[in-house]
Amino acid sequence: MKRMLILGFVLVLSAAIALAADPKPIAGKGDKALLFDLGGLATLAAGNYGGGLGAKYFIGSDLALRFSLGYRTSSQTDKNTQDPLPAGRLAESELTSTAFTIAPAITYNIAKSSAVAAYVGGMVSVTSSKDKREGNNAGLGVGFDAGESYRESTTTWGFAGILGVEWFPWENISFSGEYRLGYSHSSGETESSTTAGSVTVDGPSTWQIGLGSANSAALTLAVYF
Repeated sequence: MKRMLILGFVLVLSAAIALAADPKPIAGKGDKALLFDLGGLATLAAGNYGGGLGAKYFIGSDLALRFSLGYRTSSQTDKNTQDPLPAGRLAESELTSTAFTIAPAITYNIAKSSAVAAYVGGMVSVTSSKDKREGNNAGLGVGFDAGESYRESTTTWGFAGILGVEWFPWENISFSGEYRLGYSHSSGETESSTTAGSVTVDGPSTWQIGLGSANSAALTLAVYF
């Protein structure tokens, strides 16, 4: 069944391309687009670009600024089942998590042929995350000790060179894929707090260099307007 659906999609796509006017790459000053991560044919769906909002704006002919912004926050509250509640114990324990990512980039089309544009560029990224547990000073697990808390925070920054292609099957719609050669560095800290005070400990510092396909081998869908 899945193979039939994929074959049907490919046939419809091929027919639409054959019937459509010959589209050209959009790359003029002032052109702009919203960006989405696009899964493969078996899971065809537009998702968050780089984990959040993605946009692209041409500041000059073939020269574009690209932007990705992600934000996430969540909270989990665990209830204390002890009844009656002992002294020095909390009625509930809350775990809160926040994460923020920003990743600007600049790209330049180095070649265009029919409906395809090849581009190069560079990007930087910063991700900051924090998890905090109330009621436990030894970790993020559930705890109900009054006046105690535990916090973990991590910051990751990096930069990468970009080599990619963008294909315009229809007017104002494109699919693109790219390789990135990048470097990233992560560091963090933990803070354990009690009624007597707090202790902060630096976490491990790590770095990595890698070359690979961006967005876990997913395509990028751009909708120009």
